[in-house]
Amino acid sequence: KMIFRLMAEQKDEDNHKNWCDLELSKTNISKVKKEKKTEEHDAEISALQAKLEKLGYELQGGRDMVAQLTTMKGQATEIRAASKKENEAAIKDAQDAEAALAQAVAVLQDFYKKSGMMGESLLQQQQTSPVSLPESPAMWTAGYAGVTDPNSEGTGIISVLQATSSQFATMEADTRSQESVDQKNYKEQMKAIDIEMARIEKESSIKVQEESRASDKLKAAKAARKAVQGELEAVNQYLKDLAPACINGNSNYEERHAARAAEIDALKMAQGILAKAFEDQAASAPAPAASLLAKAPQAPRFLDVKRHASA
Repeated sequence: KMIFRLMAEQKDEDNHKNWCDLELSKTNISKVKKEKKTEEHDAEISALQAKLEKLGYELQGGRDMVAQLTTMKGQATEIRAASKKENEAAIKDAQDAEAALAQAVAVLQDFYKKSGMMGESLLQQQQTSPVSLPESPAMWTAGYAGVTDPNSEGTGIISVLQATSSQFATMEADTRSQESVDQKNYKEQMKAIDIEMARIEKESSIKVQEESRASDKLKAAKAARKAVQGELEAVNQYLKDLAPACINGNSNYEERHAARAAEIDALKMAQGILAKAFEDQAASAPAPAASLLAKAPQAPRFLDVKRHASA
């Protein structure tokens, strides 16, 4: 009975050992997988956080650039308005001067025509050198006929006024031309700024959408990481729970198995020795004694020895 009990105990411990090995193996494999999954989630979270930081920096840069371009547009518009006002004032001044000079020339021409100083006879009387007059002529013997031709280039009053009017006309034309160039440059600058702002706003719109997607992925990754972390904690707790039944103890499975096997072998050896002794005794005893000995059921009780302390 002792041998059978030890063999049953060994079978139970073998089954328990197999169950422990299986549970420990599955749990450790699960732990490694969940630790790897946690590391993957950590790497994904770090990458998404870096991406969001980069997108935030780029979006802020785009907003700053749009603000600068808006300021540039305002400054350029103010400069254009001031320049336009100056050009319009210069054109008006030139036109007013031209009108005044034209009016003055008309008055002088009318005067000189009426006085006869602009007739053909006056032109025939012109001298190549200026007329010399005494400081105090005693008496004028003829009406005033002028000292020079009013149309004489460089010296005639009408000629000078007409040259001055021509200068104002040139200034007016130059100012109009400059105004046209300034307005063209302004429109081109505004167009370039608008194109750049549209490009930045388009890129910003795409990055905002990308930022939203990355933010959603980050939330999902954090939630998944939290779930895996909870599973990993449960696995670690299960490993701790397995320790008392499968890992901890004063002796390991191999030691207990060897001790139990040695005890079984010793008991079998003792059983064999006792059995042989009874056989020898039965063979040498008289027939009645042999029959009585054969009928005795208590002889094998020597096999009921005390269990090994380690079992």
